[in-house]
Amino acid sequence: MYFISYSSYASFDLNEDQLKSLLIQSRDRNQHMGITGMLFYFDQKFIQLIEGEEDSVKLLYADICEDERHKHVITLKEGVIENRYFLDWSMGFKSISTDEMDNLEGYQNLQTPTGLNFPSILNLMKLVSDKEPLS
Repeated sequence: MYFISYSSYASFDLNEDQLKSLLIQSRDRNQHMGITGMLFYFDQKFIQLIEGEEDSVKLLYADICEDERHKHVITLKEGVIENRYFLDWSMGFKSISTDEMDNLEGYQNLQTPTGLNFPSILNLMKLVSDKEPLS
C-alpha cells in the first residue's frame, strides 16, 4: 500500500452543497480506483490522506494538483505503508470550523500544515474517524 497526505487552499470558498458534491464525486472515483482516505476542509483549506496501490494514488494526486478547486498543493508526506489507515472509507470527510480547530488542544498548528506535523494530522484524522490514534 502507498499513501500521500497533502494540504491545499480552496480556490474559492466552498458551500455545503459544493462540498457534498465533491464528496460524492470523490467517493465514487476512489471506490472505482481502490483508494481509501480522509479529507478535512476548514477555513478554505484542505488536508487529505489518500491510500491504495501506488500507481492509483499517484494518478489521483496528479489530478488533484491540476484540479481548479485547489491551489498551493503541498505534499505533507508520502510513502509505503503495511496496512491502510482507513480500510473501510472510500473517502471519510469532515468539515471543521476554525473555532473547532482552535479548541482542539495540541492541534492548533494544523492551521499551517507541513510535513513536520504529519503525525498530528494523522492522529486528528483517526480521532474524528473513531479509529485508534497512533502512539
